[in-house]
Amino acid sequence: MSNGRLQRLYRSQPVTVASAISAILSAAASAQTAPVVTAGVQLEEVFVTAQKREENLQNVPVSVQAIDATRLKELQVQSFDDYLKYLPSLSSQSIGPGQSQLYVRGVTNGGDGLHVGSQPLVGVYLDEQPLTTIANNLDVHIYDIARVEALSGPQGTLFGSSSMAGTLRIITNQPDRKAFKAGYDLTANSLTKGGPGGTAEGFVNVPLGEHAAIRLVAFAEHDGGYINNVTAPPAVYPTSGLPRTNAGLTKSHYNEVDTYGARAALKVDLNDTWTLTPSAMTQHQKAKGQFGFTPPLGDLNVARFAPEHNDDRWWQAALTVQGKVSNFDLIYSGGYIHRNVDNVNDYSDYSYSYDAFYTNTYAAFPAYFGDNFRNDSGNLINPAQTTFSKNIFTKQSHELRLTSPKEGRLRGVVGLFYQQQTNITRDEYRVANLATALSITGQPGVLYLNAQDRVDKDQAVFAEMNYDLTSRLTATGGLRFFKYRNTVYGFFGYNAQLLGNGSPARASGEGQCTPPVSDANNGVRPCINIDNLASRQGETYKLNLSYKLAGDRLIYGTWSTGFRPGGVNRVANRPSYTPDYLTNFEIGWKSTWRNGGLRFNAAGFLERWKDAQFGITGTNGITEITNAGSARIFGVESDVQWAASHRLLLTGKIDTTPLAVAGSRLP
Repeated sequence: MSNGRLQRLYRSQPVTVASAISAILSAAASAQTAPVVTAGVQLEEVFVTAQKREENLQNVPVSVQAIDATRLKELQVQSFDDYLKYLPSLSSQSIGPGQSQLYVRGVTNGGDGLHVGSQPLVGVYLDEQPLTTIANNLDVHIYDIARVEALSGPQGTLFGSSSMAGTLRIITNQPDRKAFKAGYDLTANSLTKGGPGGTAEGFVNVPLGEHAAIRLVAFAEHDGGYINNVTAPPAVYPTSGLPRTNAGLTKSHYNEVDTYGARAALKVDLNDTWTLTPSAMTQHQKAKGQFGFTPPLGDLNVARFAPEHNDDRWWQAALTVQGKVSNFDLIYSGGYIHRNVDNVNDYSDYSYSYDAFYTNTYAAFPAYFGDNFRNDSGNLINPAQTTFSKNIFTKQSHELRLTSPKEGRLRGVVGLFYQQQTNITRDEYRVANLATALSITGQPGVLYLNAQDRVDKDQAVFAEMNYDLTSRLTATGGLRFFKYRNTVYGFFGYNAQLLGNGSPARASGEGQCTPPVSDANNGVRPCINIDNLASRQGETYKLNLSYKLAGDRLIYGTWSTGFRPGGVNRVANRPSYTPDYLTNFEIGWKSTWRNGGLRFNAAGFLERWKDAQFGITGTNGITEITNAGSARIFGVESDVQWAASHRLLLTGKIDTTPLAVAGSRLP
């Protein structure tokens, strides 16, 4: 099935590291002698916090793209899909709103997204709080946002776990005690081949005396549908001979999305040096239908056999404390997020394909699959499955860091980090009228069940120091010591009964609970067949040299590493998987031309992926995670902005990222 919103994971053009480096160095060499043309229009300065301190984008010697508040509004950015297309190194694999996997520079194996599987490759932050969730990306509504930052390459020193390939940061507008402000936006739209939509958004900033202010934001958005659920072609299930039909479910533009929520932040100046900023946000997103289409059925058409939806609701609370210890900045940031996702998905294509496969391929076992779908009377039934999934995710995080004055020749940041995230997963594969004897014990109609509790704990100590070797040349070194602990407890699989055709019981499920292990909550799981632990510690590094050229231009070179924690496999005979590591070699430059009217930034990189975590298909189709060798990723990315006039801004972005597999050692 094609995905109507699927982004290209690799944008490949012929390129070599040598040619990329040569081009960048040639351009940098000419920067010192090129004449500066005076222009009347200047680009606005963009400030980022890529190095845990606020700095001008053009002075930061790392590859970072940023979309500021002005451009977010001009580009009508409201969601992840909107800003994704303006960040060249960021891509995604998506099956609908709130169901995306993020990738930077093509670092992906395409097998992420399991709740009991590898952690994400890209870290996501809302201000100071990490919002990275196991499985699907959090789709934060974009309104009253100061900027969106995308940091390319391993960010293992300052951002740590799950920032192996990069980091995405969403920075909100903060309360302002200087003046009252308020605003709203109302839009209405209609899709050419879809339904109507629109948004209502507003904010208010209220000073509370001389030392405090509060900022409140609310939003509601309706996206019209554009996928049509059409009548399915005539077909029957081979074993039972029952018709396969979606009668009564057909509908035009049936993939509508509703998103609404609110955000609040309070800023209190305790005195001249200490500030307290508590904040909270909540969002509820309801997505109906399917966001892919089946080309043989026509453009934007599918044939689905069960109602489908994804109901994603979450809330988060955070606290930031900023102050001075002598002339050092001390910052504590803590946060908590709670996310509930209810998903219903038509799984009948799986049942139909397997039934047809065994009937047409294996003459000795023509009904090996279809015979397992009978009612309590022993009669064959429709084997169509529907998945009902419920996931409850929580994360608490704490970071304490001390930053030296940025004016010093030697300056830096040191810090401590801790987080704990939990993921309670329940996936029921239901079949209407399924016999009790073929169902999970105590749960009629559930053919297969995932019911697991996962806990991930991460701890780290980090430091990054900058030293000005000369007035133009700066060296940066970073180090992060990390430790993680991952546990998974619960049940997965089928019941322990014989198969419908008398074959032995399946190799996963209640048959592995030997001796049977009771569960305190028998209404959730029939027994326990997974109780595993994985833990390890290690370190990541960063070295950087940057050189300031004449004018507002610099060149830099970076060697950095990043990691992703290992974890537990569900299958008992499959060992835990270890961390994988990404090593980055990068050179780049930042430049401003035409008296501030033209900005041209670029970087060439080579990344080496070691012990890559890959998902493979094991017994009974269960995905197992294994460390599978190495790969190389190399390419070039650039960002050009030109203020052609007071009314016209031209931008251009290039991202060429071929992926070259260097070796493998799948067990």
